[in-house]
Amino acid sequence: MFLGLVSTVAIIGQAAVLSSLLGALFHDPHAPVASRAWLFVGFSALRMISSGLSEPVTSRIASPIRRDLRQRALHRVLADGPMTSVDATVQLCTRGIDAIESYIAKYVPSLVLATLAPVLLLGWLALHDVWSAAIVLVCVALLPVFMVLLGLEAKEKMEQRWREQQELAGYFGDVVRGMTVLKSFNRSSDAVKNLDEVGDALQQTTMGTLRVAFLSSFALELLSSLATALVALVLGLRLLNGSLGLATALAVLLLTPEVFLPLRRSAAQFHGSADGIAAASELLAYLEVPERGGDAPAPTSAPSIELRDLVVTHPSRRAMANAPLNATVSPGSLVSIVGPSGVGKSTLLRILCGLREPASGAVLVNGVDLATMDVVAFQRVVAWLPQDPNLPGANIREAVQMGDATIDDDSIIAAMHSVGLALELDRSLGEGSAELSAGQRRRLALVRCLVRNPLVLVLDEPTAHLDTESAALVHEAVARLAMTRIVATHRPFAVDRSITLTTVVASDAS
Repeated sequence: MFLGLVSTVAIIGQAAVLSSLLGALFHDPHAPVASRAWLFVGFSALRMISSGLSEPVTSRIASPIRRDLRQRALHRVLADGPMTSVDATVQLCTRGIDAIESYIAKYVPSLVLATLAPVLLLGWLALHDVWSAAIVLVCVALLPVFMVLLGLEAKEKMEQRWREQQELAGYFGDVVRGMTVLKSFNRSSDAVKNLDEVGDALQQTTMGTLRVAFLSSFALELLSSLATALVALVLGLRLLNGSLGLATALAVLLLTPEVFLPLRRSAAQFHGSADGIAAASELLAYLEVPERGGDAPAPTSAPSIELRDLVVTHPSRRAMANAPLNATVSPGSLVSIVGPSGVGKSTLLRILCGLREPASGAVLVNGVDLATMDVVAFQRVVAWLPQDPNLPGANIREAVQMGDATIDDDSIIAAMHSVGLALELDRSLGEGSAELSAGQRRRLALVRCLVRNPLVLVLDEPTAHLDTESAALVHEAVARLAMTRIVATHRPFAVDRSITLTTVVASDAS
């Protein structure tokens, strides 16, 4: 903003000096102009430097905001999971936050300058020529009407375009991940056709947004041209009757278009930052939701876990829930969650990990309600094996360490040996861990849990895709542990006790 005002002052200086120089030469071709010429060069250099520094300075200011937004978004995603789909969340946290940075670095300074620079220029015009200042002021006063009407239309188009981008990202990710299955059922062509339709809808919305942008630019250019033409007409008539000096008329004529230039730049940046505006609305709405949990400390040893009138409802099936659960898991015990498929075992495990809230009831950890506990601190002492674990990393070592360099090779090898897994740590995983079998992937994900020595181990179908011998090894490895262990599995598991889930019709409250 400061550099923009400096540039505006330099523009006024250029116009005043240049008009004075030309006026002097018009009256006397031999008039001394060297000092004014050097002054004009000085104002030009000042304008060039301030304009050249404005973008790097604002970008440097906006960079910490981008980093802060990414950190906060990553924190919320890790604590609460993705907002909608994983692909849409990735797009919001990458392209969306980049667009927000562009919005802050370019549009916000241009908006502030569009408010202050015209006031400064109009003030100079009013001091030197009231009539010209009045004409420009009337034209500038008409701009908010056009900008509000076109801005509302553009905002709706931009939000629709961003929503369709999010839908396209999510749908494209689903198609890519499921392409093998789609091809096996000869349905890949249908998926590609649907993808084309979503892309065509996005293209039409983008063109609609561009039409609004062009209309906005046309309105600004029209008002700017009309104002300049009217000012030039009035200046010409006053020059003819001798009521105005040539130098003043030239300076006013040079500065009249400059009044509208910040407004035109602001409008252009508004449309150029369309994705940033839409992404900011969605991201801030997500970040402003109060975080779950409180500040109660996490346990420091294997805790007891009590389920008190806990009701589990799957988000996609609000009409069904489990009967209220009342059970206690003793410290260091091994407990299984049993029940028919679809009753909510996996959802219950997510609740126990602090990844989801129950429909009603509470989870007490060492007598402390999990809802009042520092969820992030609690999750640091919990290891969770989901049904479909991901193994990011180029090789076995990276997939197990997950960026934690304190996990040494000996710990990884020992954990793999306990579950009957013999793999070289430098072995490549391939795209999507395709180099490993389903059973190897599951055991490696279990190894990733074991090497972290958690206080609570939550396992969802740990023996899925395993043969009898490998399943027995996993069973023995889990049974030997001293931590609090909660397992959901369809296979027989020698446990201290079991918690049974049954399905009932959920009430409206749940």
